[in-house]
Amino acid sequence: MILQIDQLHALTKLSVDFDAQQCDLPREIGMLVTPIHLDAQVRKVREEVVIEGQVLAWIQMSCARCLKPHQVHLDDSFEVKYLPYPKELDSVEEIELNETDMSIIYYTGEDINLTELVREQVLLLLPVKPLCKTDCAGLCPSCGKDLNEGPCFCAKKPVDHRFAVLKDLLSSELSEKFSE
Repeated sequence: MILQIDQLHALTKLSVDFDAQQCDLPREIGMLVTPIHLDAQVRKVREEVVIEGQVLAWIQMSCARCLKPHQVHLDDSFEVKYLPYPKELDSVEEIELNETDMSIIYYTGEDINLTELVREQVLLLLPVKPLCKTDCAGLCPSCGKDLNEGPCFCAKKPVDHRFAVLKDLLSSELSEKFSE
């Protein structure tokens, strides 16, 4: 969705739904269960455009520990300020940003792409390590059994043959110390 800056009023309210294709969300992150809903107020003062909004969505993701699918609720508020791109930034090599600069986006032309803003907000809300529940036990590294369903009865300590020599060395040193 494109906002035409010259057609904005001093205060404009928006309520828009976006789908995964519109926002170009990577399939690897999961599947949208509901459209991404944006409720926003757009304030325009001369060339400055401030968007205060809330993004809501449900996305189905795989648990990082047990790989079971589960739904994650995304719900967060944001505020972003759009300013015209200053020409003097073209000649500057480095700029030191402060905290308020992090919420400023520079635009060129006469429009603002809301779809890019919604995509960015959704990607920022996604959990780094999605879990089906906080105490998910995950999968057994040896046999792959889901440990949430109960314990497995396989060998708990798989032997890494690359380090077997070190284990033998350690056990021989310990036996020498205790035999003295």
